[in-house]
Amino acid sequence: MSDTSVTPMAITQDLKARATALVPVLAERASATEELRRLPDETIADLKAAGLHRICQPARFGGAETPLDAACDIVAELARGCSSTGWVTGVYTDHQILIGMFDDRAADDVWADDPDALVSAGFTPGRNHEAVEGGWRISGTWEWSSGCDHADWLILGNLLPTGEDGALEPNYCLVSRDVAVIDDNWHVMGLAGTGSKNLMVEDAFVPDYRALPFRLAGAGGAARGQADAPALYRLPHPPSVPFMLAVPAIGIAESLLEAVTAQMAGRSSRGVCVAEHQTLQVHIAEAAAQIDAARLLMARDTGEAMAAMYAGRELGDLERVRNRRDQAYLVRECRVAVDRLFTTLGGQGIFLDNALQRKFRDIHALSGHFALNWDVAATTYGRVALGLEPLTHLK
Repeated sequence: MSDTSVTPMAITQDLKARATALVPVLAERASATEELRRLPDETIADLKAAGLHRICQPARFGGAETPLDAACDIVAELARGCSSTGWVTGVYTDHQILIGMFDDRAADDVWADDPDALVSAGFTPGRNHEAVEGGWRISGTWEWSSGCDHADWLILGNLLPTGEDGALEPNYCLVSRDVAVIDDNWHVMGLAGTGSKNLMVEDAFVPDYRALPFRLAGAGGAARGQADAPALYRLPHPPSVPFMLAVPAIGIAESLLEAVTAQMAGRSSRGVCVAEHQTLQVHIAEAAAQIDAARLLMARDTGEAMAAMYAGRELGDLERVRNRRDQAYLVRECRVAVDRLFTTLGGQGIFLDNALQRKFRDIHALSGHFALNWDVAATTYGRVALGLEPLTHLK
């Protein structure tokens, strides 16, 4: 992966090809993944063999350090085969970028001795902390830790007195996986294979350099003192990196469109070819346009964010809230497209042995994530566009 004779473009194209090659394997395994309620060991092994567990890992550890736009394309491709695999890979990849925003010693702790290490998280901030020499001790329970069964490290959100005049503010706290006990509470109707379980942690030590305020992660590279860092790690986190959570919706919707179109092309009802119905033709066209629009929004926003970093420019407020808007909007449009397509299946779609009903459930589960909430993202954009201060930190 780190061969300097290979161009970054060639590495990216190779990763995309490896993801495409895995799609049928993941699709065949999707039902078992859902039943297991976590990614199977075989899937993790396949991702590692293909190098897809190191998409945005810093190049100094042998990672691909793939630009955000290309990384999102790879994650979306995996979701065509298995929604849960796409989601967890997106989560792991998000965290590779986030760790690149920490003090360099944090990344050294994670990958210097084990370049294959995976990182899960629980971001809802806990409150229990104690200041100790060299850092903090934290305790609590963190929810929604996707991929935690296979993780080697964890990023836990916790309130620490790192704000102005010692004010409490949320921090990302990086700890080893062995300090946590997994509470297997993940019994859900969608994205069941993500294994997004609770983490229980008691008195875990967090060195100062392994704590990063949400404020600085969101501010951009200049505020973090990373003017010379690679472009990928100078991104502001909320307006750019959570596209990793949004793009599995594109893969889900594209794969459903492909399957429904193929099925309907050959289906007859009462002696009439279903494809001749204009209503079906309109449904297919509308869904395809929505999905294409979602992909184009993703490509524009992530491509422009990377271009700004290459040019040494920070994202402006309107760009930030636009990206947050589009993360939520593309998920909403993909979900509406999936609903429209699933309805065309009629009664055949409701059988549990039909893989398409899993995609329907998965995209509804995905769209419930707070970071992808349309109401929050839309009103934040509207306020900034109208010259008002945003009411959330999510810009």
